[in-house]
Amino acid sequence: MNFHPELKVLSDEQIHAIHQSAMKMLWNTGVLVKAKTARDLLRRAGAVVNEETMICRIPSDIVEEALKGAPSSFSVYARNPKNNIHVSTESLHYEPMIGRLNCYDYETRTTHSTTLEDVGHLVRIADFLPSYHLLHSGAIMPQIDGVPIRATHVYGYLESVRNSSKPIKATSRERIMAEDCLRMVAVIAGGEDQLKCKAYTFTTDNPVAPLHHDRDQMEGALEFAKYGLPIDVTSEPQAGATAPVTIAGLLAQQTADVTSGITIIQLANPGNPVWYGTCGSIMDMRIGRIAIGAVEMGLINVASAQIAHFYDIPCRGTASATDSKMLDFQAGYEKTLVLTMAALGGVNKIFYPGTMEGALTISKESLVTDDEIASGLYRVIEGVNVNEMTLAVDIANKVGPGGHYLGQVHTMQFIRDEHFLPMLANRQTREKWEEGGSLSMVDQAHKKVQQILAEHSADPLPAGAEAELERIVSEVEAREARKST
Repeated sequence: MNFHPELKVLSDEQIHAIHQSAMKMLWNTGVLVKAKTARDLLRRAGAVVNEETMICRIPSDIVEEALKGAPSSFSVYARNPKNNIHVSTESLHYEPMIGRLNCYDYETRTTHSTTLEDVGHLVRIADFLPSYHLLHSGAIMPQIDGVPIRATHVYGYLESVRNSSKPIKATSRERIMAEDCLRMVAVIAGGEDQLKCKAYTFTTDNPVAPLHHDRDQMEGALEFAKYGLPIDVTSEPQAGATAPVTIAGLLAQQTADVTSGITIIQLANPGNPVWYGTCGSIMDMRIGRIAIGAVEMGLINVASAQIAHFYDIPCRGTASATDSKMLDFQAGYEKTLVLTMAALGGVNKIFYPGTMEGALTISKESLVTDDEIASGLYRVIEGVNVNEMTLAVDIANKVGPGGHYLGQVHTMQFIRDEHFLPMLANRQTREKWEEGGSLSMVDQAHKKVQQILAEHSADPLPAGAEAELERIVSEVEAREARKST
């Protein structure tokens, strides 16, 4: 879906100033790069590398040349071709959160450690909901309750791909974990050669703010780059803590974080698909925690999209999060405010629908409510279609003064395209609402969760694929068990 966002928070001059400031940081201060492979790539390209401190000072021309080589569009493939997506600087796709340590229980209003069953349910719900196109997965989770911790990634990937035929994310948290996941993705793709031809997965590489590329994540990301798989390079600066307190200073540092990561990936595999990513917000100094539902996160999303598009690279943003511990008015306004800013500001991949409690917790009901908000925003960015048919002068003349349009063919012809009809929000009278049980929107979402889990199943895995994936899981579990003895 193509759209034309209008919300901007930076002028062209301000974007240029942020870019130049980031380039100064990369040359004058440098970045800490712990992966030797990455340092070698930078050294060969002309960066000044101090092996003792692992600080790499990168000239701006190397960064700018790498950014020019990153594609402005690419595709991500699903095992069901109807779920393939095309990413560009003009597209909008939502990626709901699946892997969080805690899962919210609607019945008890409490949280529990996320289990493998929870992962399967969350992915199956996201597979059903229409606004979610790229799926986070259990492969990304650092732990799943009841699963061997060093085999979480393979258990999580298998449970995820069993429950969805949409593109499923894999982990780059460590090189060996990336290798394990990529073996599994190759099974879905039909072999390593096919995986190199078509991106059947994607991943995230998180620079550590400020100005630090962790060894394990970077080595994992470089494994994905060997296959030409899309990587969102996403920094998570906190204004006042791990970034300057000013939004402009945060954006400059974030740009240094992200563009240096993109540079390393492009040096490893020129033309590798990437997103310029942000998970930036402010630290609430009153409590000493990141405010993930803050309006400033919306400003950072919009500014980041403008910076990414200045480089002609798609943008990944973070929205639909809330600091609320329940799905209440705070959750509603924080999610909707920041999500709307991200969508209208031109973010191309919006991550975090389904989260609550500062993204520490995932909620099945939140996946459903957030899908409704996302669906409404798709209607917003479609705008107003003005042509002879939609202006409806002839129909108005036919109906005449004092008439109505209920029985007109024109009404039936255009109502579905012109009007967004929510599935959860209640527009009935109070009397009708009370007759229906006086259900809140979250109550309705819970009913929808139960219905999806009872009735929806994902497309089955290809013949023989499940057994091969299970074999890889068993192999990884045995390998890690040997290491621990």
